[in-house]
Amino acid sequence: MAFLIGGANSAAADAAYDIDNSLRFNGLISEGDDPMLTYTPAGTSSDASKRKYTFSFWVKRGRIADEQGIIFYGKTGSDAFQLFFDSNDTLRFIDYGDDFGGSGYNLQKITNRLFRDPSAWYSIILIVDTTDGTAGDRVKLYINGVRETSFSSSDDPDQNYAGFVGSADACDIGCCEDAAGKYLEGYISEFHYIDGTAKAHTDFGEFDEDSGIWKPKEYTGGSYGTNGFFLEFKQSGTGTNSSGMGADTSGNDNHLAVTNLTATDQCTDTPTNNFCTLNPLWTGAAGTISEGNTKLVSGSSEYGPVLGTIAMTSGKWYWEVLCTTFNYWRTGIADVTLPLTTSWNLGYESSPDNAVYRDGGYVGKNGSNILSGQPSLAVDETVSVAFDADSGKIWFAQDGAWINSGDPAAGSNEATSVTAGESYFPALSDGSDSTSSTYSFNFGNPPHSISSSQADDDGYGNFEFDVPAGFYALCTKNLAEYG
Repeated sequence: MAFLIGGANSAAADAAYDIDNSLRFNGLISEGDDPMLTYTPAGTSSDASKRKYTFSFWVKRGRIADEQGIIFYGKTGSDAFQLFFDSNDTLRFIDYGDDFGGSGYNLQKITNRLFRDPSAWYSIILIVDTTDGTAGDRVKLYINGVRETSFSSSDDPDQNYAGFVGSADACDIGCCEDAAGKYLEGYISEFHYIDGTAKAHTDFGEFDEDSGIWKPKEYTGGSYGTNGFFLEFKQSGTGTNSSGMGADTSGNDNHLAVTNLTATDQCTDTPTNNFCTLNPLWTGAAGTISEGNTKLVSGSSEYGPVLGTIAMTSGKWYWEVLCTTFNYWRTGIADVTLPLTTSWNLGYESSPDNAVYRDGGYVGKNGSNILSGQPSLAVDETVSVAFDADSGKIWFAQDGAWINSGDPAAGSNEATSVTAGESYFPALSDGSDSTSSTYSFNFGNPPHSISSSQADDDGYGNFEFDVPAGFYALCTKNLAEYG
């Protein structure tokens, strides 16, 4: 079992400390959600708070190659601090001071490192102490536990500089320059803001002694300061209180206000249990992917397949696709060697191996219709997929009913089968080069509401229909056990 992309933290290390939740930000400009959390400090700002502070959080990217904010602290169009992914996929943080929009900054760092892995969780820890006598140590940035030292641009603050983090202005999470259309598309988890103290990066994580992967650990470093907060995203409410998604669990009760986030944005895709999503880097993908890479609005002029981020080589796996609007559809699996092209149409291509349930009640495999006369999906119905990578068998269900009298748990009456032992991705093709359709993928963290809330046998995932016994959600906890 393998991830499509390596290099970032894959959440594969065995973590003694588990993170249960994350929050999904659907910052795609065309959808107009503009999601964010906002904290307006009640306490009086002080120079101590402005000179020393620590941010530690995990982020999993959705959209790539677009400016997306993570933290905005200050006044819109004036004095401000910002931390964001730039349009070239670097990480940038700046303190404008009195030169907002100008070329000079009181503090600026732009990484040479690029953040282009949508399958991985990144640990980002920013530690600022402008009282430090060494200019180069006043700002420290750690990515996956390693201090970042390579910057394309670097402006260290003057000693004892009092910046805009810790001011009496609002702090926004998930946006850049406030309502300027630069919102995060992705996930945030385990968000710490320590007010007035420069903590050590090892207060928040450690390297796994076996794998060497950076993993989170429980923060026991003491006070969060007057205006600090800790966001665990364990609640799904929209109020500015302990039941809201912006609930502060540091003990300060500095709860954040919720803007354009709903209960479906509370997820179990976390740094300690990384779930499969769609892969926006697959250049054959047609249309627009959003909602943390779980929703596809297909293009209207190409077929192009969309793939998941986790390949299946062994084990038994389950996921769902809600077809909201469509004319043609085909969803199932495709071999990892399929070509990167918008003209490659699942179910119609003879090679490499691919198998799909498709419009008209057909099951297609490698360019041929293997099975016909099955139920044809209606609008707002769900396709369930159960794939046994060990045997190569695949089953499909139409709104909870397995076609061909299939019984995945018993291993009988499969819709079709492919070559066992190869690596396959979850996949979908729109099937039309003239119309656009909408699909919501549920690998366990659906972007749409679920009425029945079914989990796999190990308790992972939030599915509409019952998960067959012995089949599991595509996530790293299950991969470690069954993949």
